[in-house]
Amino acid sequence: MQHRLDTSEDCKRADGELPERQPEPEAIKAPVPQLPGFAAQLIGQRMRAMYETLAQEPVPDDLLELVRKLEAKERPE
Repeated sequence: MQHRLDTSEDCKRADGELPERQPEPEAIKAPVPQLPGFAAQLIGQRMRAMYETLAQEPVPDDLLELVRKLEAKERPE
């Protein structure tokens, strides 16, 4: 995997604007692999079961307190 080392500051043109990103040619894009129908269905069923269990768990008190603080900051006084 390649990583870009330049930052947006490195890419700025002389006039201070960022260059436009060029679309990738279609030939470079790799095809999206497809799962057989039964595999995709099985993965979907298991993910739904996992997230259903997770969604039923209570929200931690510290997270609720953080949300309350953020909401209080957003209210106009």
